[in-house]
Amino acid sequence: MRIFQRFEVWLLLIAGGIAIWWALQAGSNPAETSPAAEIDASSPALQLRRCTLVRDFGNARLDLEVRYKNASPRPLYLQPPDVRLINAAGKDVPPFILPVERPPSIEAQTTSDVRLRFWLEKADLSGPLTLEIRGQKLEVKNTTPLDLEKLENAKPKVWSGAEWKP
Repeated sequence: MRIFQRFEVWLLLIAGGIAIWWALQAGSNPAETSPAAEIDASSPALQLRRCTLVRDFGNARLDLEVRYKNASPRPLYLQPPDVRLINAAGKDVPPFILPVERPPSIEAQTTSDVRLRFWLEKADLSGPLTLEIRGQKLEVKNTTPLDLEKLENAKPKVWSGAEWKP
């Protein structure tokens, strides 16, 4: 067989092996989760660290940075139905998913900071927003309406609490 004497065949085999190895890696990405900490009984299980809203014409992307205490004996993958953002009408706000990003996860019996992304419509900003992770609720935005038209397009607006002002 002379096919394995060609340089291009070896190059493709090596590139394919690297691609398969990378796809099958089960480790979490350090950009998605911070170093795990031991569970502390005195702190709340769900804390809001920062909210970032980026207007995209008639919609907006909401990035929530939260600290969550996973008391479960299993890792928690932060995606629906375990994680929900609920608007004033009681409907779920859809998550903002990029195909190249793995969903954030928290290892068992640890506390970690994670970033959750959601895709908001203009109507979602007219009332409160509540984040729910495995039954634990956290107010992300209070009842004060936020006019999306007053925000500059593609310019991030950051809040550290549930009281949002333009």
